[in-house]
Amino acid sequence: MRRLNLLLLCAALLFVSFLPLAAQEGPPVPTSLKTLRAAHPRLMILDSDLPTIKARIASDSFAKSRYDAMLAESESLLSEKPEVYVINGPRGTLLWTVRIVEKRVLTLAGMYRLTGDRRFADRATAEMLAAAGFPDWDIRHPLSTGEMTAALGIGYDWLYPVLTPEQRDTIKFAIVEKGISPWMNVLSHNRFHMTNNWAQVIYGGETVGALAIADDDTTKAIAQKMIGYARPGIAAAMKLFAPDGGFEEGPVYWNYATIYNVLYIASLESALDTDCGASTMPGFEQTPQYELQANDPLYLYTNFGDAHVDAYSASPQMLWFARRFHQPLDAVHERNLEIHLQKRIDTMEPYRGLSRFEMMGLLWYALAPEPVNAKPLPLVESFSRIDQTYMRTAWGDPDAWYIGFKGGKNGVSHSHLDSGSFVMDALGQRWAIDLGPDTYGLPGYFAKKRWNYYRTQTRSHNTIAVGDKNQDTDGTAKLLFAESRGNNEFAVLDLDNVYKGKLKSWKRGVAILDGRRVLVQDEITPATADNLIWHFQTRAMVAVASDGRSATLTQDGKTLRAAIVSPAGIRFSILAEHITPAETPNPGVTDLVIDIPGGDAPQKITVIFSRTGEAGTVPMRDLKDWK
Repeated sequence: MRRLNLLLLCAALLFVSFLPLAAQEGPPVPTSLKTLRAAHPRLMILDSDLPTIKARIASDSFAKSRYDAMLAESESLLSEKPEVYVINGPRGTLLWTVRIVEKRVLTLAGMYRLTGDRRFADRATAEMLAAAGFPDWDIRHPLSTGEMTAALGIGYDWLYPVLTPEQRDTIKFAIVEKGISPWMNVLSHNRFHMTNNWAQVIYGGETVGALAIADDDTTKAIAQKMIGYARPGIAAAMKLFAPDGGFEEGPVYWNYATIYNVLYIASLESALDTDCGASTMPGFEQTPQYELQANDPLYLYTNFGDAHVDAYSASPQMLWFARRFHQPLDAVHERNLEIHLQKRIDTMEPYRGLSRFEMMGLLWYALAPEPVNAKPLPLVESFSRIDQTYMRTAWGDPDAWYIGFKGGKNGVSHSHLDSGSFVMDALGQRWAIDLGPDTYGLPGYFAKKRWNYYRTQTRSHNTIAVGDKNQDTDGTAKLLFAESRGNNEFAVLDLDNVYKGKLKSWKRGVAILDGRRVLVQDEITPATADNLIWHFQTRAMVAVASDGRSATLTQDGKTLRAAIVSPAGIRFSILAEHITPAETPNPGVTDLVIDIPGGDAPQKITVIFSRTGEAGTVPMRDLKDWK
């Protein structure tokens, strides 16, 4: 055992240099466990909650449909063998195996609690015992460790009454020796806190496991220390939500981070009757609004940075938010998203292993009040810390115009060099796309070679490249304003600091005019003689007019027209992508560009998108006059 602990510690210390860190922190915060609920289950869903949940499943058609899906999946899992230890995935981790275990344990243990069918409890127990027998839980990649600790912690707690003493001891020992101790060894030797989504996953998962096994003086001392480390770690990470709920790593990593944040808070509340102030952190109550705004009318993400465009799995924590903060709109959205995803189940089959918290969604939905339509969010909403804004012409209309417009910092976790970029929807289609991430296993993708790859570079985004060069990695773009006036919606970014030394100034505005067309206007004063390249990435078929001043975009039987309003003398063209053989190709994607010759004269570049024949007169106003 001592040898195993030493090996785990050495692996952990080797991994430290690759983690995103903040300043070193002090020892764990003293945390009392005097209010710890003695009986099991004590995590998130108590036995006293079960009658309410069962009654809701019986009376609510949506809850019944989700229950039936979970029951069918549980039945199918009875014939599956438990997972074995496999290191795989693009970065060679245990994570994909862990997530299968996680989904199985939560689904089967939850279904046992709802049905009392011992087959489900026994199958979940077999899965946990197999995972407990793994040689380690991959502390080199501590997301694996944190997620596995959470999975077995929930299973241990929920199934505690039917586990034998030997099974309890085996699972508890694994949680301590393979989950909590390796991570605390890292913390005690380095005393750092991460400042990205990892913090919420690891600290949240480790806390869930710690609360589950805190049954005697020894394990209570371990839990007390782990929670003491987690509290300041979570607090540091939750500053990312301040002041208004925006999240700089994008909606996919918002989804990943907040589910573990909610597991952390909900477990503290049920086990200790306090969340130690976590839910009152600035911006946390408001952060579901970011998730809502970053979902377009088609349930596609505004996928800036390392985010995929499809919402392959739902966000069950939205149902917890709905109940916790009395926000029915969060539950309405999540229910609609679940229904939408069920309709697309066949096309999503490769991703089903990621939908591992569906049981939590069912339980939280059944405990929340009946979702009712509420006053919708604003048509234009901004998030000040991340300098992003979202504009749409209507809620609930799949044909609505929609814009996601990106400012903020180029150098944050999972970002690309894409300040000023935007995505655009209309007529039930996404016209301006973001390619999203490339394969995480590319050499140096999260290190020195990150900006060598096409999908992370400026030229692959809907923004302007100066001299076909990348924006500054430390560049920042500030949102000057975003507002709605009548049928018009406006937003302007200050991009002066994204090309230091190359541009004296750069402002970009995006407007939805009359609820029918979109105007993109750039005002640039160069500092060098580099040419400017205006980029627009789309999956539409593109036909450039003979004079080059307009282009017709066709997609799924729908048509948009892009037209250059100013300056005179410039033309649309199509630019071929240049990628290395190792990079992911982008078939069907067209880069519609405008190449503006270099010079020192100020430039005003204006392009309008409209339905064919609807462009009309464009009001030519300087951006300073848009507000």
